Amino acid sequence: MPDNARSWAVKALTRFYRDKSYSNILLEEELQKCALPQQDKALATTLFYGVIERQLTLDYLISCFCKMNIKRLHPTVLNILRVGAYQLIAMDKIPASAAVNEMVTLAKRMGQARASGMINAVLRAMDREGRQRLDALPDTPTGWEKRYSCPQALLSIWESGYGRERTRALAKQCNSHPAVYLRVNTLVTTTEKLAEELDKIGVSYRKVEGLPNCLEILQNSYRKKLEKLPKNWYYHQDIASQWSCLALGAQPGEKIADVCAAPGGKSFTVAQYMQNQGELYSCDIYAAKCDVIRRRAAELTATVIEVHERDASQPCAPQEKGAFDRVLCDVPCSGLGVIRRKPEIRYKDTTAWEQLPAIQWRILEASAAMVRSGGVLQYSTCTLRPEENEQIASRFLAEHPDFSPRVLPLDVCFGRAGLEPSHMITLFPDEQGSDGFFIAGFVRE
Repeated sequence: MPDNARSWAVKALTRFYRDKSYSNILLEEELQKCALPQQDKALATTLFYGVIERQLTLDYLISCFCKMNIKRLHPTVLNILRVGAYQLIAMDKIPASAAVNEMVTLAKRMGQARASGMINAVLRAMDREGRQRLDALPDTPTGWEKRYSCPQALLSIWESGYGRERTRALAKQCNSHPAVYLRVNTLVTTTEKLAEELDKIGVSYRKVEGLPNCLEILQNSYRKKLEKLPKNWYYHQDIASQWSCLALGAQPGEKIADVCAAPGGKSFTVAQYMQNQGELYSCDIYAAKCDVIRRRAAELTATVIEVHERDASQPCAPQEKGAFDRVLCDVPCSGLGVIRRKPEIRYKDTTAWEQLPAIQWRILEASAAMVRSGGVLQYSTCTLRPEENEQIASRFLAEHPDFSPRVLPLDVCFGRAGLEPSHMITLFPDEQGSDGFFIAGFVRE
């Protein structure tokens, strides 16, 4: 029998956990191969990401009502239970009876008929008592781990860096859906023209205060409609990245380097601020990623961009030393600010992040040598971890007396955080509605 949304989700999840894949890459690969109708693809995507997001919560509830240790369950059976549990606790529009019956039937279709009775009993018990079990969890990190599906190791990082109240807010935000923002490509159109076309195709939106040429999409069913627009009129970019580009302050005619540019979004936005005039070095260590930037830059008509394959952690070439008006270092990081987009990040072994500050430091130091006298250096990450953010920025100023703090020109952004303008800002999903993000600015004396 052909797959439906639920069976597809179970198979994709089984592969995800078996192969330890990246969720977004696996999802794209599997959706391209399947023959599901568009509506079923949307449900399958929701189930796939939803189970990964809520894995600790789902496994806790399954353990409450399953007599067997869930580690001993067949992977297919466990993922059937997870998909069923997710529908019961997170998808109010699906009747509980339908969710349970579909998963029991699915077990039989997928060769797990012997487990169908157990699946039925566990899911029906969860429907009766599951929400009460979650409500009874303590309002402590131990309870948050199960309620919000955030491992204790991650909660400890946030609590030590930002305090308990912020940690609770971040844990809760991990399971929310990020807003959708479009960056208007002003090299080929205007915000007014794009807005007119959105009105024609029935996509609701709003302009984002303080961010020129940025629109927030206000409805769920927008993807098929956007396909009617020219592909080079816009691209998706979170407001955190757009604020970072605004903060850089790029001007027409300048020479600018984006040293860790892939997949290229910030370079494209900076090119617009430059009005396609000057030189913009868009760099990455991997040749394949450089090719992607070249292709997309050509589509967007960002002719100011020159793509270079280089390792940003190594000293710059002699001709690059002191040659740039502005250098943007959006460095590799632990990604704790984009958990809503890549839910598996929360389950990573935190020891894997211990080497990141050393890499980030090398990139920042090498990039500093590229900045001319009076030029701007900007450091950023998409993570929420002080060791990769404030500590790097503070150390840089302490060890480089030829650089001084540069107040970031982000009055609206700072105001939303209740802060005075500074040379450092951390953006939080629960405050700014953006990805978690850190920006620090410096200027060479």
